[in-house]
Amino acid sequence: MPVDCGAIPENLLEGELLGHERGAFTGAFTRSLGLLEMADGGSFFFDEIAELPLQLQAKCLRVLQERKFRRVGGKKEISVNVRVLAATNRDLATEVRERRFREDLYYRINVARIELPPLRERVEDIPLLVERFVAKYSQEMGKSGIELEPELLEVLCRYSWPGNIRELQNVVKRALAMTDKKVLTLNDLPDEVVVRSGDQGAAEGQGFFHLRAQRMTAFEKEYLVDLLTGCQGDVSKAAGEARLPRGTLYRLLKKHGIVPESFRSQVFSI
Repeated sequence: MPVDCGAIPENLLEGELLGHERGAFTGAFTRSLGLLEMADGGSFFFDEIAELPLQLQAKCLRVLQERKFRRVGGKKEISVNVRVLAATNRDLATEVRERRFREDLYYRINVARIELPPLRERVEDIPLLVERFVAKYSQEMGKSGIELEPELLEVLCRYSWPGNIRELQNVVKRALAMTDKKVLTLNDLPDEVVVRSGDQGAAEGQGFFHLRAQRMTAFEKEYLVDLLTGCQGDVSKAAGEARLPRGTLYRLLKKHGIVPESFRSQVFSI
């Protein structure tokens, strides 16, 4: 039984977790079981547990410690037997030091901890996740046989993903929703992802991937300058010669700060 501690308003969260008795507050016409009581004999998942208000943290501590609680407005103690799981994207040790999270609750839930690194540190997982999301959302949208351009996967693996898996999920979903083609290309990705994917190697030292990224960046810029010079700044003509979609060419130009107008011939009349 899951509960998203950050999605439920603070004044409603206690009732959601513990339930309430009839007449406990205005509008409470019947008794309502809380999520903890409904999870009796099973598992309960506190998603984003760092979002719990301090007052409710104290009550949750007692539930975890004694396996007992009272419904809102009730006097009878109710016993539950649940396995508790919790997750958060915050550093709880820091939250404890800043007095935003109870120290006793922190040590009570910190029995077996699994730290999941951010997506940028698990690049090998990105192709697998993309494949999973494409399969899921293409089925939901009634689009079958969707394939991925190799360059698209390379860009997705180079992007830093500050929003982690949720951001990757949304990017894939958007790409599928916005295309009517059978092959997803760089043209289907948001500009921000394509442009910023080239920044990832900057902080990776002087290893193979960093040097390769440097040389690729230098090649791209030199090629684009020569291409636009030969086409006199005509982007449509340049895209045709490079065999690239216009949108992709524009993204590459934006990435390298190249302005097509500066390559156009200027004619002066006297």
